[in-house]
Amino acid sequence: MTGLLASAATGVVYRSVRTVAQTGRIVPLSEPPESPVEPPRVTVVVPARNEAAVLDGCLRGVLDQTHGAAGSSLLRAVVVDDGSTDGTGEIARAHAAADPRLTVERVDAPPAGWGGKVHAMHVGTESAAPPEPGEWLMFLDADTVPAPELVSRLVATAESADADLVSTPGGPPAGHSATWPLLMPSGLQLIGENADPNGRGRKAFAIGHCILVRRSHYEKVGGWQALADRRNEDIAIATLVRDSGGTTRTVDGLDHLTTSGMDPFQQGWSSFRKSFVAGTGGSAPVLAALGVGQVVASLAAPAAAIAGIRGGRRGLALLGAAGWLAQGAAHARTGRFMRAGRGVAALAPVSGALFGGLLLDGALRARRGVTSWKGRRTSI
Repeated sequence: MTGLLASAATGVVYRSVRTVAQTGRIVPLSEPPESPVEPPRVTVVVPARNEAAVLDGCLRGVLDQTHGAAGSSLLRAVVVDDGSTDGTGEIARAHAAADPRLTVERVDAPPAGWGGKVHAMHVGTESAAPPEPGEWLMFLDADTVPAPELVSRLVATAESADADLVSTPGGPPAGHSATWPLLMPSGLQLIGENADPNGRGRKAFAIGHCILVRRSHYEKVGGWQALADRRNEDIAIATLVRDSGGTTRTVDGLDHLTTSGMDPFQQGWSSFRKSFVAGTGGSAPVLAALGVGQVVASLAAPAAAIAGIRGGRRGLALLGAAGWLAQGAAHARTGRFMRAGRGVAALAPVSGALFGGLLLDGALRARRGVTSWKGRRTSI
């Protein structure tokens, strides 16, 4: 048992150091350049299913962008009302009536073989024709609120980094739930272990809250049609762009984008669970193994430290303490990036074990072969 605890604590140190290194590769937002050259057109596509509670704030943010003043053709937006049964369509159409830069498309259900959100984004992109040379596409979740300079800053960041796709998560809203300190750091760490912020890992990292991609590269990889049945579409399109010779980067735009999609806590739990069920192809054994491994890895360092102290094994106690500190440092680093608040380092073992429980919950649901999201049942 002592050897197992020591090995596990060593693994925690390695994992934590890797997490800290990865967050250091996230690109800061650039200032929009002062240039006589007109910036490129950006088309913002907002897929929206039953988002009446949040869509108004999202669209106000989109239409208040400094990238393209009112009446300019530099910014256009498409809302895709994806079979909503609330007032989503009415809110979108009211904004479209007031601003000709915004159009609204309605779909009742995705065709066979398509995921709902992927199909909505495909419809929105196809409706925004014809494309222009140098155009960018932005895919923005309806439960986000962009600050006025988000678009111009993301375009400037992508161009300064010579990237073909950039993505930023949204930051927490005021009065956010426990999702942020308890689930967000561990969730981002787990995603980052398979997808690197600089696109050089096994998969390329992206967050579906906000993705900006060159339209030319989007079309080069076949667009959303190439990913019709994917549920983890954000990482999938970033990886596809990377594998086709493009460059992807994760950007720290959290001070210019907020999301309410992870609140309250139960919604954050469901959102992460959906992402990991999708990312594992709905494999209950894989989710169960990940869940058990996550619980063991999260509690190994504290267990080693306590066992070493009680058993008089100084080396084990020191190794456990080192793992515990490294675990806390990684948790705090990821928590700072996600604006999760101060003092989250002490929550690292609890947060990690709790996320393991989330993965086990996903395994149980995957075993039944059916999951749901936004009121739409989806076969895995």
